[in-house]
Amino acid sequence: MIFSKKLWKPAMGYGIMEEITEKYCNIGCDRMKYSFNKTALSCKGDFCSISSDSFKSACVSVSFMLPLGDDASLYALVPNVLTRSSQDYENLAAVERKLANLYGAELIVDVSKVGETQVIKLMISCIDDRFALDNEVIASESSKLLFDLIFKPRLENGAFCDADVESEKRILCERLFAEQSDKRVYAKNRCEEIMFADEAYGIHRYGDIESIEAITPAGLYEAYLKLLSTAKIAVCVSGNTDFSAVKASFEESISDISRNVVSTETLFVESAEDVQYEKEQEDVKQGKLVMGFRLGMKDMNDNYAARRVMVDLFGGSPHSKLFTVVREKMSLCYYCSARMIRAKGYMFVQSGIESYNEEKAKKAILQQLEDIKAGSFSDEDIQASVKALEDSFRSVTDSPESLEGWFMSQCVSGEYRTPDEFIENFKAVSREDIIKAAEQVTLDTVFMLEGTATEGESNE
Repeated sequence: MIFSKKLWKPAMGYGIMEEITEKYCNIGCDRMKYSFNKTALSCKGDFCSISSDSFKSACVSVSFMLPLGDDASLYALVPNVLTRSSQDYENLAAVERKLANLYGAELIVDVSKVGETQVIKLMISCIDDRFALDNEVIASESSKLLFDLIFKPRLENGAFCDADVESEKRILCERLFAEQSDKRVYAKNRCEEIMFADEAYGIHRYGDIESIEAITPAGLYEAYLKLLSTAKIAVCVSGNTDFSAVKASFEESISDISRNVVSTETLFVESAEDVQYEKEQEDVKQGKLVMGFRLGMKDMNDNYAARRVMVDLFGGSPHSKLFTVVREKMSLCYYCSARMIRAKGYMFVQSGIESYNEEKAKKAILQQLEDIKAGSFSDEDIQASVKALEDSFRSVTDSPESLEGWFMSQCVSGEYRTPDEFIENFKAVSREDIIKAAEQVTLDTVFMLEGTATEGESNE
C-alpha cells in the first residue's frame, strides 16, 4: 500500500558493465515504446532509468532493502520523518513551498515487504521537463529535493526532531489501527501471522503498535544511519529527462557514507504438513474466512507462469471457479477470491460469508481446487485467464509511476523483466502445466473471523 504525502494541492552481485535493453509494450492498436536501462552505482546499488516521451510526468525514487525483522517499525517510520524537513527546508511549510515551486510536485512514501525483505521507498513525482516554463529542468530539481530530504535531515541534539518523530509515530499507529478496523484486512493479516509465525514473513511491514510507541528520536536516527550504510539500494528515474544528471546527483549525495551492504533472503516452504486452524469472534455481521496455501515453490521463479495462470483460473478473476461456482452458483460468499504472493510462494483465499456457512464454504473452495487438479476446466477458461493476466500486466505502462513500481517491485532480486516477458510465458502455459501446478498446492492455515452481531448491531 502506498501512502502519498500530498504536501501541496493546486490542482545481488553488481557488475561494472552497463546493461541496456530496449523494451516494447503493445496496448491495443497503439505501440508503447520505452527503454529500460540499468547501471551499477558506485555505492553498490542499481540505477534504473525508464525513458519514454509518452507521458506528461516523471518520477524519481530511492528504494532501500533490508531483511524484515524486529526493527521493522523503526525502518517504517524513517521515511515519514525524513519527508517533513531537512537542513535546507526547516519545516513542513518550507517543503510545501518548494513542492509548489516545482509545479506541484508530490512526495510519496511506501513501506512494503517483498518476501522477507522490507522495502523502504521515497519517491517524488513531477511534471515532465517539456511542460515547464523557461526551460526549467524540473525532474532534476525534484530529485535534488528528494536527495536533500534523504541525506540531509534536520537534527536536534544529534537526533531527529522530537516533534516530527512523535507526529509520525501517531500517524503510523493510526494506519495500523485502521487495518485492524477493516475486518477484511485484519483477517488476512491474522492468517499471515499464524501461517508464518516461525518465519520472518509473519512480521507486519510496519512492525507493531507497541514497537512504534517505544521509538525515540535517538533510536530512530540510529536506525536511519544503519539504513544508509547497510541497505541494498535501487534508484529509479522514469520519464523523459537527463538521467545522468540525476545519477550524478545521487552518487554525490551518498558519497560520504561508508557502505557495507547486507544480503536479504526469503525462506520458501514448499508444502504444509498439517493444517492450522484458528477462530476469533467479532461484533460484525459478516464472517471473514481466510485460507492460506503453500504452492510448492522452491523460489520465486519456480514454475511461476503455470502457477500464476492456475491461481487466476482458481480465483483470480470474474471467470474463475471461486467466483462463478462458490459465489454465483452456490451463493455461499459475498466475495471469494484467490491471490498469489510470488515472493513468498503462497496463495491465500479470502471470502466474506455468513458464519454458519463456514464448513460449506471451506468444502466448496477446496472442491474447486480438486476440480482443477482433475482437469475440470476448458481451453476457453485457460484463454480467459491468460487474457486477464495480459491486460493486467500491460496496464503498468499507463504512467511513469506504474512503470517505476513495476521495475522496482523486482529490485530485491535484481532480475528486471518486462511485462511482455511475463505475458509470453503465460501464453505458453498448457493444460498439463496448470494441473501439475494445482497438484502441488497444500492447505496450511485456516483463519475464521466469526461474526456475532445481528441485524442493526454490527460495529463493522
